[in-house]
Amino acid sequence: MSEIKSEVFVQYRQNEAEMNAVVARIKEQYIHKGHKEEEIKSLQVYVKPEDYTAYYVINEIEVGRVELFK
Repeated sequence: MSEIKSEVFVQYRQNEAEMNAVVARIKEQYIHKGHKEEEIKSLQVYVKPEDYTAYYVINEIEVGRVELFK
């Protein structure tokens, strides 16, 4: 069975965010803090469009947030 390529978009008012881009920004922020991408074993993303923010938890320890619409 072949893998299905999926894209997830969040739309709010006149804004749109593609979730793969949001995850990439989260990883970039994590790496900028001195970590390595290979250290990421789990990632939970909580999207809150009304705050224009995506909150995240990496490895059930590291928490942070990134702009949702960029």
